[in-house]
Amino acid sequence: MLKTIIFQLHWLLGITAGTVLAVMGLSGATLAFEDEIMRAANPALAQVVQRHAAGEQPLALTELLPRLQQGMPQPLQRLRVDATGQRLSVARFEGGQANWRYFDPYTGTVLTGLKGLDFFAFVEDLHRHLVSGERGSLITGSCAIALVFFCLSGLYLRWPRRWWHWRTWLAVEWARSGRSFLWSLHSVVGTWVLLVYLMIALTGLWWSFDWYRKGATALLGGPTVEQTAPRTRGGPLDLHKVQTTLYALEGVRRGYIDLRFPAKPGRALTSRVQGSNTAHDRAQDILQLDPSTGALLSYEPYRSKTVGGKIIVSVFALHSGSFFGLPGRIIVMLSSLGMLVFFITGWMLYLDRRRKKRDVRASRLPLATAIGTGQPWLVAFASQSGFAEQLAWRTAAQLQAAGLPVHVRPLAQVDAAVLADTDTALFVISTFGDGEAPDAARAFERRVLAHAAALQGMRYAVLGLGDREYARFCGFSRQVDGWLAAQGAQRLFASIEVDRTDAVPLAQWQQQLALLTGVEDHTPLPAPVALQPWALGARTVLNSGSAAGAIWQVALHPPAHAHWQAGDILEMAPRHARAHVLAALARNGLDPQAPVTVDGRITTLLEAAAARVLPEAVEPRDPAAAADAARWLARLPALPHREYSIASVPADGAVQLVIRLTALPDGRHGLGSGWLCVHATEAESIAARVRRNTGFHRHPEHAPMLLIGNGTGIAGLRSLLREADAQGDRGHWLVFGERTRAHDFLYREEIEAWQAKGHLSRVDLAFSRDAEGGGYVQDRLRAAPEALRAWVDLGGSIYVCGSLHGMAEGVDAVLREVLGNDPVDALLNDGRYRRDVY
Repeated sequence: MLKTIIFQLHWLLGITAGTVLAVMGLSGATLAFEDEIMRAANPALAQVVQRHAAGEQPLALTELLPRLQQGMPQPLQRLRVDATGQRLSVARFEGGQANWRYFDPYTGTVLTGLKGLDFFAFVEDLHRHLVSGERGSLITGSCAIALVFFCLSGLYLRWPRRWWHWRTWLAVEWARSGRSFLWSLHSVVGTWVLLVYLMIALTGLWWSFDWYRKGATALLGGPTVEQTAPRTRGGPLDLHKVQTTLYALEGVRRGYIDLRFPAKPGRALTSRVQGSNTAHDRAQDILQLDPSTGALLSYEPYRSKTVGGKIIVSVFALHSGSFFGLPGRIIVMLSSLGMLVFFITGWMLYLDRRRKKRDVRASRLPLATAIGTGQPWLVAFASQSGFAEQLAWRTAAQLQAAGLPVHVRPLAQVDAAVLADTDTALFVISTFGDGEAPDAARAFERRVLAHAAALQGMRYAVLGLGDREYARFCGFSRQVDGWLAAQGAQRLFASIEVDRTDAVPLAQWQQQLALLTGVEDHTPLPAPVALQPWALGARTVLNSGSAAGAIWQVALHPPAHAHWQAGDILEMAPRHARAHVLAALARNGLDPQAPVTVDGRITTLLEAAAARVLPEAVEPRDPAAAADAARWLARLPALPHREYSIASVPADGAVQLVIRLTALPDGRHGLGSGWLCVHATEAESIAARVRRNTGFHRHPEHAPMLLIGNGTGIAGLRSLLREADAQGDRGHWLVFGERTRAHDFLYREEIEAWQAKGHLSRVDLAFSRDAEGGGYVQDRLRAAPEALRAWVDLGGSIYVCGSLHGMAEGVDAVLREVLGNDPVDALLNDGRYRRDVY
């Protein structure tokens, strides 16, 4: 909760105060080398530096001042003489900047028409006051406080569990792209400049707020109240005597003198001076003189001050970086320019986050305000990948278009009491795997479907989503439908079942709703992304020498505009091996090169048949009739698609799949694994598309992860880890199992590197065929109950990827054994227990 609050404040201030800080940073960087730029633009100023280097003596104050006062009736307030030429020498007469006179301390010549003077005056006003006077100063001061918060909150938000690894802090991941690169640049550069920004902010506040300056002065051991200036006899100014006292100090005449003349008689004259060999350009001695006698009333040399006193005198030098010489000025200038980096990357990350939230809202088709009266309709959904939820919101929108009040709820939030209070309900239910409930609906299955309920007053309809490849097609939606009917509920119409994303039954569902409500929905139904050609990349065996069969990493290079994120799935259309197709065609007396038309495109029978379910036996036909390739092909259904968890992130440049090469009893390879790992050639494209699997995306986004998987299930876990690594989210726990450590420790080097740098704070391995291998992953989890409870209490999320039967069922049993049924169901409801199992 605390981290969430800090994160929200960080981005909120970032898009508000961050804009002002970007202006302050750019203007501050411009001022960093103001004096050097002025000398370059004005040769007369550069000559002062040259005269000092040549050893010339500047004019004495008694000679210089009369020349500057010619034609100036206003009293002199301040005189700054810099014989080194590093800063402009100026006489400030009463009446504001229009009465200031810049001059050459060696000739007394008044310098007019200096290039850049007005520009830098504007930039300084922009930097300090936003060209808005005191109101602007209040804003810049508040933004300086925000900068301190950014430094501390940013450090907290990115703090890794194993913080001692330098690369975690200092290395930008230049090879990455998109949000991953932006996050790395934002956080790592923030680490680089963190101390500089704290110094800039804490010193900048000195000029913004009196309370801050007084408090800092007291903290540094300075006076808590303004010191009373020493009194004098009140005689007229005797510049010759004042000059004598000042020039008696070593190196002052050829150094720096800043005189501040008293506004009233009887007050001391204050002077700041610098000789040669000073610690930095603001290491000044402070003197107070009697203006009429030149007597030294007080003298505070810089070298004799305490550390706190030196900091008080050097606030500007620290703010500009000159305290550390030329390198310090360069660092502060670059850090100030870096404000633009944070402004730009912060906004890009914010807009990306807004876009993703907008996409989620758009997918839900937000409902209009209900105008109907009476008992609200219930639209309940059970979704594994997010498609059922999308259809549920579409359904609710159609109902409300008819003026009917609607409540949309996930099935996990529906219990017997809710059903008993509902007159009309529509259920959009996905079936997971072979007839099972989606993860988030398992609590409903156990708590509601296992008990009787009196629902004689309810009317309902069910839209079931499934996959006909499984024997128990739409098994869970049928279970819900049967249970509702058994409790006395009345069907509005027969259950409608959808195979994958078949548009025909989906349109039938819309038509049935139109009959119920009198309002038709002509909005096109969501269509799946068309299969696109992906280029086959490198294929690598990950478990050489294993007795369990080869596991391959297969890389597929995406077509333009393809996008995926960690947790998503690649859906692929497999093809038969060329030899297998030729054998089937030969058995049926068909010419492989016979032309056929498929989807409006003319191709060969060999090419077209590779994507169809081929008969194992010869099909009967009239021996006297010629073989008809088109008719034979038309009877063959298309091969079912195969789905694989993606093991990479977009920054990797390719989708990487982890596939176990299956061996069939007849010696052939499995359909999907054989095509990808063995038969497909580099010249052939792979027809595929990304299927969003929102149920396995990271949630909450930056929470620590407990990742559990076996075998090829490492794929989905690896993508989550790579995404988290790119975003700097460290300290995760991996539980992985396979057969043997020697041959089946998939991605060993990568896992060990993550462990070494703290990305993985804990790794538990189970190798079931090794004598001391630790059994199975559920055994390793059962052996760490306290760590498991602590992980959940910490706010961590659980991700399971791999085989459903055996591993995932065993892991679920251990979780319920250690945590209890209700806490596990709560994790499912909150989206903190996520599975990608098969």
